[in-house]
Amino acid sequence: MSSTIKVLLDSTYLLPSFGIEILGLTDNDIIELREQALKNNVKFYCMTASWTEIIGKVCREAEHHGIDLCKLLNTVLPSILEYELYTWINPSTEAVKLAFKLRMLGHKDNIDNLLYATATVNNMVFLTMDDEFKGFLKKHGLEVNNVKNHVQLIQELRNRDK
Repeated sequence: MSSTIKVLLDSTYLLPSFGIEILGLTDNDIIELREQALKNNVKFYCMTASWTEIIGKVCREAEHHGIDLCKLLNTVLPSILEYELYTWINPSTEAVKLAFKLRMLGHKDNIDNLLYATATVNNMVFLTMDDEFKGFLKKHGLEVNNVKNHVQLIQELRNRDK
């Protein structure tokens, strides 16, 4: 039996829990990722710094669509923070140093820098739909084999099941 793949999620992958649709991420994709986690083929990690992005995006969407934010949070937060599907982590010293390096190379999104650095330092897959960021990493000769989107990860998991 193969080992569990450790995956650090970009905040994009948490937004559907708040009812926010993400272009290119279907309900079937979400269901398959969850099923893979329940089969212990994959373990999902989230970084606490991602709340910086999540809070802003959820508040904007709630205001735009007239959603009762208190009601939404009372429903969603326990499932994200207390359910064992996600393990919440913080970046290590080594990861923060790598994030600084990415910033100095010109990448201004500090959350993405921290996520990539944390995933890289901890031998995790960084699950993101941000192809521009992946291009930035390639351009600077940095490792990108651990940077995947959900389609790539699902295909990899399916191939392991064969």
